[in-house]
Amino acid sequence: MDIDSFAQRLRSLRLQAGLTQEALAARLAVSAQAVSKWENGANLPETALILPLARLLGVSADGLLAEPAPRKEWEARWEEARKRRDHRALLRISEAALEDWPRDRDFRFRRGNEEYQVAALTEDASERTRLLRAAEEHLSELLRDRPGNEDAGTALVQILLVLGKGEEAEALAERLPHREKLQLLLRRGEARENALRREIAKTAVELLNLLQNEGSREACSLTAAILEAAEQPKSLIWYRLHLLLRRAGLAWAEGDADGALAALGELVKAAGAQGAPAQKREAPSFFAGLPEEAASPAELRRWVGEALADGRFTALHEHPVFAALEREAAALPG
Repeated sequence: MDIDSFAQRLRSLRLQAGLTQEALAARLAVSAQAVSKWENGANLPETALILPLARLLGVSADGLLAEPAPRKEWEARWEEARKRRDHRALLRISEAALEDWPRDRDFRFRRGNEEYQVAALTEDASERTRLLRAAEEHLSELLRDRPGNEDAGTALVQILLVLGKGEEAEALAERLPHREKLQLLLRRGEARENALRREIAKTAVELLNLLQNEGSREACSLTAAILEAAEQPKSLIWYRLHLLLRRAGLAWAEGDADGALAALGELVKAAGAQGAPAQKREAPSFFAGLPEEAASPAELRRWVGEALADGRFTALHEHPVFAALEREAAALPG
């Protein structure tokens, strides 16, 4: 490495380490002016200072003196190994990348996570324990630096459980912002199953909310699949109605009047069925904990009326089937 490259490398590593020139100088027992000259390319540090300087900056002596690879090169190597699902290669890449970018949070997390992944693939018990403890140390370090890191927190809780440190795992989970999600890792038996089912229902509803803003046929198909799996309980009636309205709009946009009328017919029928008693299921639904009375009859009647009055369907108003749908909608409770 030439003197200019070293100067840039030193300054980058110092900033990544969160040190001022004065702080670095004090730890090396040299003047701040000396550090400034190194970073300006005026001269190089004495050979005896290279090793302690590297240690302060969190790299090896070779890592300090070597020309660092651009971060995008490390990212490309990582992505290639990720596609192969080669966890051992991913661990080697993350360790090597940290030689060039010692404070990079992404690669710091990846190193700890891959130590955990490789440990699961390792048959040798002592090597597995070594990797798990290394992962614990590295992820703990990352959490101290960034306490709200959800991925690092989740991985560390899992590692502590594998290491038999249940109390530490529970204490850590309680401190983290996403503590409710982490309870899934800590619970056992029926309590874990119930918590998992609630989390699945919550995630499914979040996905339904996202799909509601996407009007494509693909979004409609995915929404329908979720509702079918949930057996469309009353608590999800609004998602069902919005799905049918989107289907009607898509059919009409494609010139399919019969398809549009069929979807609007299902919409009116679904609103009318809201007042019927819920069917009993042999097995509890993921959505069993959601409130049943999610829509009043008056709200449903008003919404259905507005849906049929949508300007997109003006040309259908003279159709006999549409007129029948309007009469059915007007007869809805509320």
